[in-house]
Amino acid sequence: MAQWTLTDNSSGSPVVMTFDINPVGFDPPGRISTISTQATTAPNGQPVMFQGHDKLPTATFTGAVITQSFFDTLNTWKDKGYPLVLTDDVGQTWTVLFSSWKWTRVKRRNVWRHDYTAEVYILS
Repeated sequence: MAQWTLTDNSSGSPVVMTFDINPVGFDPPGRISTISTQATTAPNGQPVMFQGHDKLPTATFTGAVITQSFFDTLNTWKDKGYPLVLTDDVGQTWTVLFSSWKWTRVKRRNVWRHDYTAEVYILS
């Protein structure tokens, strides 16, 4: 099975981070239209609808961490404040910007056992 990756192209040459454990959940980006309606003044008139630009799509993925090195790596990459390229296990790629990240510590003997939930804006 292919691994998920994040690629940082900010320095001119790509730096790739490979996920130790692929995310277990993924909500791929959809489409959010911007539509507004205006009632007409004509008797029995139909509303007029206006469509603007779509809202910026988002995607959410969740996963698990079991090692300190993977925790530290994700902790560094999630804080990059510029676009990265996300590639999933089936080869789909998106240019993304992290909008939120949540760690949840899982009480186990392994102190580095954490779950995470990430939300990204899809830029392209």
